[in-house]
Amino acid sequence: MKIAYPNAPKEFWDEIDSKLTDAEILSQIRAVYKEFFTEKEIDELYKFITSSSYKKYSSDYGNIQEKIQEKFFWIGEKLSKLETELSNKELSSKFDSNDFVPVKTNLQDGFYEVLNDETKDVSKMKLSKKPSIVLKNVSLATTNLDDLKRLIINIELDEEGAALFHLLSFKNRGKPIAIVVNKKIISAPIVMEAIPNGKIQISGKFSAQEVKEITDKLNLK
Repeated sequence: MKIAYPNAPKEFWDEIDSKLTDAEILSQIRAVYKEFFTEKEIDELYKFITSSSYKKYSSDYGNIQEKIQEKFFWIGEKLSKLETELSNKELSSKFDSNDFVPVKTNLQDGFYEVLNDETKDVSKMKLSKKPSIVLKNVSLATTNLDDLKRLIINIELDEEGAALFHLLSFKNRGKPIAIVVNKKIISAPIVMEAIPNGKIQISGKFSAQEVKEITDKLNLK
């Protein structure tokens, strides 16, 4: 045990020694090991644990693990990048609505639940009285072109907005969520699954001027 805990103070071991002999400790440990190993395997383990190799391994364990992580750090970075790319593609497909035409509304800007989700006619959609997420939760809105050279709007929510949107998208899986900006429903995509990272990409039949107006409004604080 002293090998396993080399930094324990002498007083600690004195107290242990006064209550348990080494033979008693080994007997108890051996009884546990017998549930998993044969006598021969226990002897082999004991020889290894009491060897100079194990002592060196124990003392250098932290450094060894650090070096191993350094060797394979690039794999983690690559996987993280790939995961982000796949996530962005999923979000794009979930919120892709290239045939969508904005519809006027008197509601304030924000993200809304659709109460009559069975309708596919956006002009007939009944939205919740209050938005689940308001524009103050938008951290950033940008615009760029997708692979087909179509204008898209990228929205990033703040921490509170991301949490609220995660809940909203979870509750409305398989249903549309309406996004209102400048008194228009600019998108009403069907959510396939919960979206946890607060990053949304919207596409539709927007003119360059409409996209500018939408992003300008989303970026207002």
